[in-house]
Amino acid sequence: MKLPVAVLGLPLASVTIGQAVERVEEMIAQEGTHQVVTANLDFWLKSNSDPHLHRIIAGCDMVVADGMPLVWASKFLGAPLPERVTGVDMVPHLMELSAKKGYRIFLLGGGKGIAAATKEMFERKYPGVQICGVFAPPFSDLREMDHSEILDQVRAAKPHILLVGFGNPKQEKWIWMHRRQLGVPVSMGIGGSMDILLGRVRRAPEWMQRSGLEWFMRMMQEPRRLAPRYFGNFLGVMARFPLALAATVLQRRYEGPTTTSRTNDSNFLHLHIAGEITEKIQPVIDRAVEECLADARMLCMHLDNVVRIDPVGLGLLLDARRRLHEAGLSLQAAHIPNRLRFQFFAWCTWPLIDELTVRTMPAAGKRVQPIMQGSKN
Repeated sequence: MKLPVAVLGLPLASVTIGQAVERVEEMIAQEGTHQVVTANLDFWLKSNSDPHLHRIIAGCDMVVADGMPLVWASKFLGAPLPERVTGVDMVPHLMELSAKKGYRIFLLGGGKGIAAATKEMFERKYPGVQICGVFAPPFSDLREMDHSEILDQVRAAKPHILLVGFGNPKQEKWIWMHRRQLGVPVSMGIGGSMDILLGRVRRAPEWMQRSGLEWFMRMMQEPRRLAPRYFGNFLGVMARFPLALAATVLQRRYEGPTTTSRTNDSNFLHLHIAGEITEKIQPVIDRAVEECLADARMLCMHLDNVVRIDPVGLGLLLDARRRLHEAGLSLQAAHIPNRLRFQFFAWCTWPLIDELTVRTMPAAGKRVQPIMQGSKN
């Protein structure tokens, strides 16, 4: 499985739409519950001002780039994503998967009659599709919803996939709040995808989608609602992306080896890294996470000798954080040099960094052999 790429603080899965659907099927086969997010610039901007939403997104099992600006940003940061993966494109693929494999799908949300009409449309288009339930609760604030009625309907239907059309951030927060109680293998927010798939909102031609201009056609159809949002997104990107790009360009060149060492105490496994944090140290971090999960210990990463972190390396750290948090544990960072603090801030990742103050560094354990050789950038 490819590691996520950290783009402006979002751990974006490096997948095509076909690979994303395969990942959903893998999640269904696994035990537990999983949450999928289709993130665009609006998600990113809201997460910047809402730390709870940011941590929810970072804790989800798969976050796909539902927006060409995020794909472009990944290229500028040096870790290009293969393509844009939108919720409105994923839904038909999931319906096709249901028709082939018998997975049950529940449609939640949308306006009055929207989910029912979507169900009828997909039953005509994909014979054999298993849409086991639809429900559109009255519109209300998250705190005022009748959660028990929704939970009863979903649990009674026992779906494999739950598609929630409440809009962001309500749908992400609702799924996160109830994921344990729902017991659904895969839950995914789909925003207004049902309106688009029904043709109530016209979708841009493919050439506009490929060139990143789909937003323009959407805005022309709903100018009062979407123009202020898109303008805010533009201002947000203009304010933060140059800083993220500068942090990338200003990283020190590193041509030496990367080495690791480790120490233990009753609460923590301490991992000391000297050199770079990139995809090549994945085996070391994976092994440390697995040991922490087995021993119910926290993982503390000492960063004072880290020279460089690339977007995949930061994605590796965010993925380790997610796995530990899922088990009620945590990933802590210690001895963070100021240059990395700047990079975490510039890359919109600082709110996800849990810093541990270590007055006396534990004595380093046996240093392992270099796990990679640096190369010129």
